[in-house]
Amino acid sequence: MNMLLWGVFYLIATLFLLFFFFKEKQVIHWIRTKEDEILQKISLERSNGSFVAGNILTIVALIITSVFFVIVDKTPDSDIFIKVWGIYGVFIINLIVYVLRREHEWIFLLNLIMLFLSRLMFNIMDINFHIYLGINVVISLILIYLFKDLPKEKIDEQMILKEAVYGNKKMEKILTEAKVKNESTEEIFKKMFPKENITVEERIKREKRKRSTFGKALSRIDNALVAIILVGLIQMFYIGNYVIPTGSMEPTIRIQDRVFTNMVKYHFSRPKVGQIIAFKEPMENKLMFTKRIVGAAGDTLQIAKGKMTITEFKIANLDNEPKIEYTGDEKHDKLEEARYEKELQDHQVQEVGGAMIINGQESEILKRITPQKLYLPEGILMNNKIYIPKKGDKVKLDKIIAIDKKFFEVEKGGLVGEIDWKSYYDGKGYKKLSGKEFLDLVKTDKNFKDIIGSNDVYKASPDDVLTNKYYTFTLKVEGRDEMVMPIMDFKYNDELFKKLLNGETITLDTNYYMAMGDNTANSHDTRYFGLVAEPRIKGELLVRWWPLTRIGLL
Repeated sequence: MNMLLWGVFYLIATLFLLFFFFKEKQVIHWIRTKEDEILQKISLERSNGSFVAGNILTIVALIITSVFFVIVDKTPDSDIFIKVWGIYGVFIINLIVYVLRREHEWIFLLNLIMLFLSRLMFNIMDINFHIYLGINVVISLILIYLFKDLPKEKIDEQMILKEAVYGNKKMEKILTEAKVKNESTEEIFKKMFPKENITVEERIKREKRKRSTFGKALSRIDNALVAIILVGLIQMFYIGNYVIPTGSMEPTIRIQDRVFTNMVKYHFSRPKVGQIIAFKEPMENKLMFTKRIVGAAGDTLQIAKGKMTITEFKIANLDNEPKIEYTGDEKHDKLEEARYEKELQDHQVQEVGGAMIINGQESEILKRITPQKLYLPEGILMNNKIYIPKKGDKVKLDKIIAIDKKFFEVEKGGLVGEIDWKSYYDGKGYKKLSGKEFLDLVKTDKNFKDIIGSNDVYKASPDDVLTNKYYTFTLKVEGRDEMVMPIMDFKYNDELFKKLLNGETITLDTNYYMAMGDNTANSHDTRYFGLVAEPRIKGELLVRWWPLTRIGLL
């Protein structure tokens, strides 16, 4: 049924896009005609009463801006650094436009766009900020009307003709020939604008309406909304355009590579092992991750044991870690640090890493298509044999895992808390809890999304039981003995997660996947945070288009 609905959607959306691209001029002409019909119904002359009312409303808007600037949460986000830029940017631009008292359409467009993107792109969750955006959308529209005025420049037939022939050889030739024949202005306009059956006077009036402050605002808003709809439709449902922020998929994909993603494919087919996907991560529900699928729904998965464990490797290399000789040249020293770190990581992969075992056999697909053949047994996964659940499986809680955090002082003051994975691998720095023990410990049955799987290093506090440890969990599938990785989606529904904690069974309504980075020594992936639900998978990476020196299919 979902496939049928998506088929209907893509049929309609594709016809809409094709119609627009092939009939762009007609569509724009229709929009301009509708704009003029609206303008004809409104008095566009400046009114002293309206101007005074606009000034009063501007003062109100500035007061509202000041109040909300104080109450809006401007706390930086450790994952999305542009969050603060987004908040301050909105306030600064709103303030400037309100003070200038002109072109309020920019406030309307900015605040309207941020109403949709503030959560998705900037992770701004503060309801006060969204209320402020909504208020500005309304105020800006009112101010566009109150400050309406006719154009300052003189508009007559000569100005219209001058603009029509500027840069247009065909129009210039028509005008020159008409002047040689000493034709009237009415005849010249008919020749130059044959499709417009209006008099010169009517055209001048229309041009004045179009160039009024209200007409310009209406045109800008329409142009922006058309562009936003087209780009949004293509980006979200056809071809996604992403910049790769980390090195977790190196050497296949490098930092700052730009890629196009097929956003259509997974509406009509299931993801498969070996494919590189873009998905919304489940820990904080903020970022798009790019990883390779290493296990599909219904598979068993295990990383084969290497020559030594992670702990054995650390002990064996205590005295063998490369020493860095700093020269004082910041650029040189950073390059040396990166090189030595890479050497150590490569050595660790060879000593500790193991092949990916799927359904009891080494995966031939991954062995054939991935640049590296070994995976590090890190995170919750380690060398455990796991089962990847599918739609219809019944799961229940196995255990809650509370992993210790290490706290450090930072230069700007305060503490940051990082997960102590090394201690976890040693088998010391964690506790196993039942659902009841966990509830007794945290003393709350709400906001599990902020407690489970949350690793905001800046919000962690050694004195806060909710943040001084990293809480995760494992599951069991009815009728199977293998460990099941965490399904972080559960934590966003408090009632559902309480059922898990109370020992109840949950029937899954979707398939799940394991996805890892090709750069196994430097990838935060499903080994740590658990399974990826199928609806979170947005598309398959299709082609790298930048840099041009490495353009190609992925």
